[in-house]
Amino acid sequence: MLVAEDIDRIADEAIDSESPEELAASLVDAVDQGRVKDDADAGYALVVAAEITGGAGRPEAAIALVERGIEIYERSGGGSATDAKALRGDLLFQVGRDEEAMTQLSSVRELLTEDPVAATVLSDVLVANGRAQIAEEWLTEALESTLSSHHELGSKSSEPGYGEAMVAFELVQARHHVRHELGLPHDAYDDLADELLDELDASFDTGEDPAIVFLPQPEYAEVLRRWPDLAQHCGATWDEHRALTERGLRHLVGYGAVRPALVPGSVDGLADLAATDDFDQVGIDVLQAYADSLQGTHTAATTWPPGRNEPCWCGSTTKYKKCCFPRA
Repeated sequence: MLVAEDIDRIADEAIDSESPEELAASLVDAVDQGRVKDDADAGYALVVAAEITGGAGRPEAAIALVERGIEIYERSGGGSATDAKALRGDLLFQVGRDEEAMTQLSSVRELLTEDPVAATVLSDVLVANGRAQIAEEWLTEALESTLSSHHELGSKSSEPGYGEAMVAFELVQARHHVRHELGLPHDAYDDLADELLDELDASFDTGEDPAIVFLPQPEYAEVLRRWPDLAQHCGATWDEHRALTERGLRHLVGYGAVRPALVPGSVDGLADLAATDDFDQVGIDVLQAYADSLQGTHTAATTWPPGRNEPCWCGSTTKYKKCCFPRA
């Protein structure tokens, strides 16, 4: 049975393969024969097969595959179809079906304020197909909408959660890249993009590994019982919480961190900080203050990532490759 790790390996092999379409066919066969572990992975296998097939110069065949992948994603409710939809739009451009391509990319546009992945994949496709101006317009509109939402939260003594912050970060960076492609002069948002990257670089030059605070399963259940409003920022379930944590660690590595660490938090520690600092209620501001207070105390930290066959960082006895690795 194939899992996401196997599909990733086949995708890597296809890059240097002399017969990539054979690898794509093996993925399709695995899906057709029911040899993929779950529906989300089956959709992913078809999307990877579409990428390989399109790269081999057969865009029409690739379109059929990616459409099957999107259908599986939407039927199963597992995994994100953002990448797949952007790929379909790119393939439609390649075969001259421009109007259909723009319709497909418009559906990705609707995700710009929700999915951090959308900004990068959408702008890449539009720029590659001579529509950088449209990309700049769409990204600007989404960025202004996102920042406006953040401002409204600030006026209510609240802050955006990690996922919302990453959406804004990816939007401002993707827009900055597109404007560079267009040769446009810097504006205030471009300055913000540079400032954020400088801050990120500086955080990796401290001589310490960056860290993310997470709440182990028993602690997380108690946190949500005592402060249910935190669910919207940290995940409504333990599975959502560790998926967000895994995604955050990957973002750190993607932007330059070498060996980030995980620092376990606790209900008592969170409550003590709230009481000491006289917070009226425990919200995302208290959680962020608690995370900041633990950043320099790595005595109980776990270096990430573990080996794929080692126990997962989340505390389960399951191997990492079958636990939190595929969650992000």
